[in-house]
Parts: sequence; C-alpha cells; structure tokens
Amino acid sequence: MAPPKRALFSLNLDTDADHVYQKVEDHNKDGVDRVKVLESKGPTHGHTDLSYVTRPFEKTVNRAVNEVIDGRKKEYREKIRHFRTLRSLQKSNMSADQQPLRIAIGCDDAGVSYKKAIIKDLEADSRIASVTDVGVPENSDKTAYPHIAVDAAKLVAEGKADRAVLICGTGLGVAISANKVPGIRAVTAHDSFSVERAILSNDAQVLCMGERVVGIELARRLVKEWVGYRFDKSSASAKKVEAIMEYERENYKGLVEDQGKSKGC
Repeated sequence: MAPPKRALFSLNLDTDADHVYQKVEDHNKDGVDRVKVLESKGPTHGHTDLSYVTRPFEKTVNRAVNEVIDGRKKEYREKIRHFRTLRSLQKSNMSADQQPLRIAIGCDDAGVSYKKAIIKDLEADSRIASVTDVGVPENSDKTAYPHIAVDAAKLVAEGKADRAVLICGTGLGVAISANKVPGIRAVTAHDSFSVERAILSNDAQVLCMGERVVGIELARRLVKEWVGYRFDKSSASAKKVEAIMEYERENYKGLVEDQGKSKGC
C-alpha cells in the first residue's frame, strides 16, 4: 500500500512586521472536518520564508496559498497602501528615466548556445541600446575563456559598454578572469535574488553564468531581470562599493591611471 501523500506549501514575502501569522484551513475530509492551525513568527524584516506541510491525504486535490493579509488597523493599512502607490509611481518614473544599456557578451566553447539565445533576447529588448559579441562564434573555436572575459570586461572598464554577460561551463572561470580588469566587479549568479543583489548591493557590472549549471530558460530570465536593475548611488551600499574600489586603487596603484571611465550599474 502506497504511503499517504503530503503537500508542502511555501511562500516568500518582503515583510516589516512585529509578528507574522500563518492560518491554515484544512479541508481534508471534503470540507466537513475543518482544522485551523495558527502559528506566529516574528519579528521579521526583509525576506521571510513561510512553509507548511499538510496532514496526510489520499485524494489528489488542488491547494494554493489563498491570500496574504495585512492584519494592522484599517487606517494604518490605508497609509501603507498610499505609500506603496507613491513608491510604485516613483519606480515607474525611475524606469522611464533609465537610459538603454550597452551590453558586451562573450563565452567560451562551453557557452555558445546560451550566448546566442541571450543575444536574441537582448536585441529584442527596448532597454538595450546595443549588443557587442566578443566571441566565441562557434563551439569549434577553442579560445580560452580568460581572453574572452577580459575582452568584455575591458569594454566596460573603458566606458565602451555599460555591462557584460559572460558564459562558460560553470560561470566561475569567466568571473575570476573579468575581475582581473581594474574597475570591474564580476559575479557568478544563478538565482533571482543573487542577480538582484549583484546590482543593488554590489554595483557589479558583469554577470557570469554556467551553461552546465543552470537551464537555458532560467538563464534567459535572469538576464532579463538583471537589465532592469540600477544601482542607487545614494544607498547604504554605495559606501561599501567605494570601500572595495579603495582597496582596488591601493593594490593596483601604479598599474592603472584611471578607473573613472567605468560607469556604475
């Protein structure tokens, strides 16, 4: 006899609350026997992961997270709603003011198929001003990844491109190589949160991915998300990025005259 089935529900929220409550309504017996579970968690600020494993059930049923409710007083909720509306409008205005990006893109023989797919996406994206392909053109080209990565990174450092996308087998080698170019901050990221923070926290101009690590559809989606973010030079992260650059200037002193041509994200 097969073991009874269970289901796992999970939800990721951005929260700023003293407590988070999860209320689960269990209709395990065709809605006749309803069991309510109340669980409190808090305080929570920032990203919050909620999860719940159901009781065993035999039938195949459809279940989903029904809604997320702000349990504070009505007048306070109205203020929050008004604030969120204003913030949404501000974000829309910011997006409208964003200049299209010039993107350099490159790969070694392990990333050709992904690079070609991403180039098509970028060329069709109104947020992109231009796409510069630094190679390699085909799998038969065995140019080592450091040469490709440095070529793309130099375009960014020299102000000829705003950002770069690099692809190899793992996304690691191209990141290491690109970071050898003064003024460059290259990261390997294979999930949405890391891609977001690469820009918002680290002002990283170069996104690196591995064709042997992440699926093509996810890679395409991550690049689309990545081009939509902009670094806020007035944020708390700006001082941390400046600290990185200060160490870089100190350690590269005498090797480079000017890092000012590389624009932020």
